[in-house]
Amino acid sequence: MIPTIAVTILTFAAPRPLAHVAGSVAVSGRTVENAVVYLQGKAKSTPLKNAVIDQRDKTFIPRVLVVTVGTTVTFPNNDSVFHNVFAHYQAKRFDLGMYPKGAKKTQKFDKPGLVALLCSVHSQMSAYIMVVDTPYFAVTDRKGGFEIPNVEPGDYTMNVWHESGAEQSKTMRVEHGMARLAVQIHRR
Repeated sequence: MIPTIAVTILTFAAPRPLAHVAGSVAVSGRTVENAVVYLQGKAKSTPLKNAVIDQRDKTFIPRVLVVTVGTTVTFPNNDSVFHNVFAHYQAKRFDLGMYPKGAKKTQKFDKPGLVALLCSVHSQMSAYIMVVDTPYFAVTDRKGGFEIPNVEPGDYTMNVWHESGAEQSKTMRVEHGMARLAVQIHRR
């Protein structure tokens, strides 16, 4: 069976001439946590501050992080063992080397794309960083819901990604008022 993702978008008028985009993401009829939703349009992003993926109990926290182009992510080791964070990032690779509890390393992400993180010491450790060039993004909560506040009305490409391999890109118009949009997507 091929998983599908359903996205429901609600657009609400904000007090200023901005919109609030909210909805939920489902794969094969079930809402999913940690799906990434972002709107690409004319607005460009600025680097985020204080982006962190922690290492605790042999786990990356959070499992999915969205950052904007130019953001430097800090990888503190708050575990009782050594870790080694590495990834393939588009055609670029990085390896932060082994480091002990209490140490931290950083990596700057300078172009959009998906980053799959691993630890060479603990094969069960994995996480994802989605690097976007837009200020409009969200990661779904435990119930599959998301909110993207303060969106300028206009035409966008809505992108949805989930680690199951399901993803979709679809054009949409964000306007004042209320709109609903459902998207079904499949694994590629």
